[in-house]
Amino acid sequence: MIFGKGMSQKSLLCMYLSGILIIIALLSWGSYRFFLDNKISELAWNESEVLSRGTSVFSREMGHIKRVTLLLRNSINARLSVQNAAVQNSVPVQDLSSPQREKTIPADWEAQVVDEFTQFARTSKLISQVRWIMPNGQEHIRINSQAGIVTRVPEDQLQNKADRHYVKNAPDSIQDVYVSSLDLNIENKEIVRPFQPTVRGVVRVKGDIPGILVVNYDLSKLFELARTFSSDGVYLEILDLNGNWVLAADKNLEWGGILYPDNLSFNIKTHFPAIWQEMDNVDGLERIFDDGRLWSLLKLYIDEEADVQSSQTPSLYFIARSNSDVFSAWRMRLILSIIGGAVALYALIAWLVWRQVTAQFETYRLLQLVQQEKAQAEQANRKLSLTNKRLVDLQDELVETSKLSSLGLMVAGLAHEMHTPLGGVRMALSSCKVWLDKEAKQQPSEGLEKLDASLLIAEKNLVRALDVVTSFKRIVSDRTAQDTQNFFFHNVVNDILFTYKPVLKKRSDLHIESECPEDIDMSGYPGVMSQIIQNLLDNALDHAFQRLDKGVITLVAKKEQDNLVLVIKDNGRGISSEIKARIFEPFVTTGRTNQHTGLGLHLVSQWVNNLMKGRIDVVSEVGVGTTFTLTIPLQLQKSEEAESEKL
Repeated sequence: MIFGKGMSQKSLLCMYLSGILIIIALLSWGSYRFFLDNKISELAWNESEVLSRGTSVFSREMGHIKRVTLLLRNSINARLSVQNAAVQNSVPVQDLSSPQREKTIPADWEAQVVDEFTQFARTSKLISQVRWIMPNGQEHIRINSQAGIVTRVPEDQLQNKADRHYVKNAPDSIQDVYVSSLDLNIENKEIVRPFQPTVRGVVRVKGDIPGILVVNYDLSKLFELARTFSSDGVYLEILDLNGNWVLAADKNLEWGGILYPDNLSFNIKTHFPAIWQEMDNVDGLERIFDDGRLWSLLKLYIDEEADVQSSQTPSLYFIARSNSDVFSAWRMRLILSIIGGAVALYALIAWLVWRQVTAQFETYRLLQLVQQEKAQAEQANRKLSLTNKRLVDLQDELVETSKLSSLGLMVAGLAHEMHTPLGGVRMALSSCKVWLDKEAKQQPSEGLEKLDASLLIAEKNLVRALDVVTSFKRIVSDRTAQDTQNFFFHNVVNDILFTYKPVLKKRSDLHIESECPEDIDMSGYPGVMSQIIQNLLDNALDHAFQRLDKGVITLVAKKEQDNLVLVIKDNGRGISSEIKARIFEPFVTTGRTNQHTGLGLHLVSQWVNNLMKGRIDVVSEVGVGTTFTLTIPLQLQKSEEAESEKL
């Protein structure tokens, strides 16, 4: 009954909390929309201010172009008229507009024009060039103004501009001024670097000396000023009539339409097609919220006095857009703030409601915590047990190593003690054989011949016993030695293979093949080398082949330059990729149930890499076999010996 009452209270509590959650969610959504709308309004005001500043600066400067260009034309006409009235000497010059007629003009008219151009160029920092172009498009006079320095271009450097759009669009009326579209200054068919954003005022001169006056206005300073209008929250960008950037937040996009006319990656149509669609139909100030940012668009005609409906009228698109990263960060902070406030409010109300929960529910909650802690404690206990088991395995391995070491010392002593009496027995047998040979020569008999045959058999067995004792003595003495020794590698291989004869007799389905030249002499640790070979052979016998498996273990040694290359290969079951990746780590083994500790190959790796200063590689394929390749220096350096002593 208590349990049923608890469930009823819990259901009622969940109903209240669900209703409160819905109300808080609606309030949070309303707050989010309120602050977001205010932020968008703030961005819109900032963008409008940036657009207003940018377009005002451009409109002010562009508005001077027509007046300044007409002023230059009028000044030139006035000066030439005065000179023409006062001229005393004249020279015939061909009228290019009427090739069949010649007119009389002042002889120094070019000097007068150059002087007027020079004074005119000094009146404004925006003027970069003033040119007199003949009706056929050939430059006749050109004045350059760069950084306050005014120079006249030599005649041999003048160019023909007949193919340029501002020459082709030069107005026929002397009262009209053509203002070209914005582009980069080009000289000798090469774009001038650093880039010079240029707008040209073009007016036609008629009379005795017809021609076209062209004034280049360098807007670099104007662009630098416009760039300062951008801030961390709002960027000011300018695009040409085709949607190519001329001023961009990313400078790599600027002037791409001129530099790479076939590459569409520099056009806003590629990056923001929806924005371009709106720009194409823009009429006045437009605002668009797209791609996580607010866009403000405005179309500005370079020549505001021209017919705005004409497709030939050059224009620019001014764009002010919010920084999406800044806006996204602000929106994320807003969301986190609202969520934090909502969570805090919900937590407070939930706490007030949860105070009414019965002690039974609290007890149940505490019980759940106890069970979780119990599970964590059991997990920690399992980890400790596993660690303890590894330590026990390592202790057993160390004890076994200690036993083997003691046994080795005992075997070494026993071999030494056995070697002396066996040597004496061999000498005694040799003496007996010599005596029997003398007796057989003096008194031959069948008994002496049989006795001689028995002595031969005894001597053979005695020699075999001495070889066994010598082999054991060499193995044990090598493994207990602490200093480097000079040795022949084939002796180490033969001694260790000799110890495997009893093992291979019990497993007749397996055999070991050895190919080791006798001329491989080394300086190092023969005992450690013996232990390395033994561990690799034991690994092959224990893991590569199971009971009743047939197979071959091949041991091949050779010299390569100053290294010993030892290959131990088997055609057994192979190693899985999961185990192969960790094969040289300690305690990694697939034979834990067979009392294997997983330290054999780890020790081999340590001996080869650290002690022998070599390397070991393993290649294995399941069902095919495993190959261990050891590369070890033939001569261990003294510095390496000292380092190994420290280890």
